[in-house]
Amino acid sequence: MMGCEDVSEHEIDDVDKRKPDYIEEVGYRDMRSVDEKSYSEESEDEAQTKEDADEGWENQNESPLAGRISGTMEELERLQSSEAVTSDEVRECLRDSIECYQTCTETTIKCLTIGGKHADSTNLNLLMDCAKICSTNADFMLRNSTYSPQTCGITADICDECADTCDRFKNDFMKECASTCRRCAESCREMAR
Repeated sequence: MMGCEDVSEHEIDDVDKRKPDYIEEVGYRDMRSVDEKSYSEESEDEAQTKEDADEGWENQNESPLAGRISGTMEELERLQSSEAVTSDEVRECLRDSIECYQTCTETTIKCLTIGGKHADSTNLNLLMDCAKICSTNADFMLRNSTYSPQTCGITADICDECADTCDRFKNDFMKECASTCRRCAESCREMAR
C-alpha cells in the first residue's frame, strides 16, 4: 500500500489533468479586489424591477394598501384608523373572525379531552375547518385583500354549519361555540355583500 510520501509530483499532475472541465468552472473565483471590479451604477433592486417590468410582472392588481405600509408609526396609526381602510363593519367582522378562530380551536381541544361523540372525526374536522377559515378570513381582511368578500362568504357558510353541529350537543362550551360561530357568520355575510 502506498503512503502519502510515496506519491510523486508527476502522479499529482496526472490527476489534475484528468479533472473534467466543469470542476474547473465551479472552482473558479473572481479574486480581484472590490476596487478592481467594475460595477454599474444600477442597484440590484432597480435591475430586478426593470427585469420584472420586461417580463410583464408589473403591479396590475395591487391592493390599495400596497406600498403604503412603510413609514413612520404615526402614519401607520393614521392609516389604520382611517375610515377608508377599516370601517366599523370591517372591524366587527375581523374581531368576530378572530374570536371564532379562538373559540373553535379551544372547543376542538375540549372535545378531544372529553372523547366519545365529541371526538367524532366529522365534528373535529368541522371545528378545525371553521377555525382555519376564520383565521384565513382575518388575514385577508387585515391585508385588505381583493378576495376578502369571497373569503367572508365561505367563512359565513362554514360558521353556520359549525354552529348547527355544536348546537346538537348539550354542553355549555358547545353552545358557546355555536353562538360565537353564528355571530361570526352574521358579520361575515354582511361583508360578503
